[in-house]
Amino acid sequence: MTVVRHILIGLLSVVLIGCSGETRSASYTADDCRDDSRYEVDCQYDDDHDDDENYENENHDDSPIFTWEYAGFTHTPVDFSIFFSESAVCPSYPSIQPYFNHFTVNHTESPKKWYLGTCSDTPVRVFMPTTVAVRKQGGINIGQQFPTRESDHKKYIYDGNKVIYDAQLWGQASQDIMLFFMHIALLDSIHSSLINTEDDYIIIEAGTHIGYIKSSDEYDMDYDVIDFGVEDIQFNAELTESDSWWNHRVNPLDYFTDEMRGSILSAYIPIYTQLVEQGTHPFTNLEDSRANINENGAIWGTWFKSDAHDGLSDASAWAIIHLTQIEDLTSETYWKTLEEHPDLSGILLESKRSPLIGKPLYSGNPKGRNKFFIISGNPSDGIAKVSYYYTDPHNNQAQRPSYWKYSVDEKSEATWDDTLTIEVFNQESDSQITTFSDAAVEFRRSP
Repeated sequence: MTVVRHILIGLLSVVLIGCSGETRSASYTADDCRDDSRYEVDCQYDDDHDDDENYENENHDDSPIFTWEYAGFTHTPVDFSIFFSESAVCPSYPSIQPYFNHFTVNHTESPKKWYLGTCSDTPVRVFMPTTVAVRKQGGINIGQQFPTRESDHKKYIYDGNKVIYDAQLWGQASQDIMLFFMHIALLDSIHSSLINTEDDYIIIEAGTHIGYIKSSDEYDMDYDVIDFGVEDIQFNAELTESDSWWNHRVNPLDYFTDEMRGSILSAYIPIYTQLVEQGTHPFTNLEDSRANINENGAIWGTWFKSDAHDGLSDASAWAIIHLTQIEDLTSETYWKTLEEHPDLSGILLESKRSPLIGKPLYSGNPKGRNKFFIISGNPSDGIAKVSYYYTDPHNNQAQRPSYWKYSVDEKSEATWDDTLTIEVFNQESDSQITTFSDAAVEFRRSP
């Protein structure tokens, strides 16, 4: 489904929402199978709670309707001094997962957004970081639908306010910059203002309370989480030749003012210190804004199975695989794992959000998250031992390593046209074959 992101020009008035959450006239204008926690959960073919990119759109407004001056994000989406406090931190779910994050199986291609998770006993309010325009057409998405009447959705009472669980909110801060919240418990007053205005959009001012980090009880989660991200059409990660949200996602941290950026990093210090002490967390750097780590002629980066089309939307079994070399991990918070596995070459993710399309990579189902050890050859052509990332004493079969024979065909200086051939074996000796058999599977760089 495509959401049209075009804000109509020539409107005479809109509803303006101030920081109090009240409206006034103006002359102008997350489930327990997300598999993005530190621990693997079995999400095999369940209805996924985090495939929201299916409902996004790459179009931004190109009309000069913005009368305010965009000056960066002047407010944080949550009060991080409270959000990162000991009482709010979860025992087994990270408080924040950064933009550079290749550890989320349900987004094997990389989610390219923040996950903000909490176990706080008190409500965690969410605020609009900058003044934005929110449109009737696609500005608010409830349960992956676009209701046009107030009666089209259920309302709940939380913290004394009417809220709508599992909502998306898309706001345009400028002609180029769009920010979004997903799985937010949205204040019903904001949705009502948008539905009831006679105009085509409303303005939400910076600092406005818009909702809460509160997951619906239907998901039966032991933590609450929302997604927060930014798209900038002036940025192009050049991951594909075609236009895609995947090319335009940017690190939210880079869009805050210097003062707000500094406050976020300062508040994060105690969390990061704990991660350093634990030493088992590969992606923890909030300042890492790399959007494309595909390496020309090498296996590192993102690959799409050639016979499984539209991998970004469906993420069927093995439709996407991603390999991150250890040099790209945050070694300061991953030292313990690196010491335990000194021969580790990288981390391998396999998509498994929906049933297989085309040829399987190996028998059974994808394991999801794996350790990748190159035992012969090099990153372009070789054999790797692949083992399940976690130790599971109750599943001996999952603990057995497999051996991947692989070869990258570098067709030009660009990474777009590289192809990858993989054949998987149960025994290392069998992987020593000189040529690939009919069981080999082909991958490409483009979705």
